[in-house]
Amino acid sequence: MIPAITQSDALALAMLAVLALSFGCVLLILVAIYRRGKAHECEVQKLLEEVADENREPEKAGPPKEGAIREPWEREEDWWKK
Repeated sequence: MIPAITQSDALALAMLAVLALSFGCVLLILVAIYRRGKAHECEVQKLLEEVADENREPEKAGPPKEGAIREPWEREEDWWKK
């Protein structure tokens, strides 16, 4: 009786199976990296928009409003004139 697959053919098929499994793992890793990279772009875009919003509304420094409560460590505005 002649075997359907010889020993050398079995070795070649096993090597092909290992090679296919390796390429499959590399492909899955690349897909995961690509998908994760797209998710970070969204977060980066949100951060850039937030920074742009902060730049549009600069805070204006001015004299304190009438009746504003001062902390004990704060000086009057014209302390240097006195």
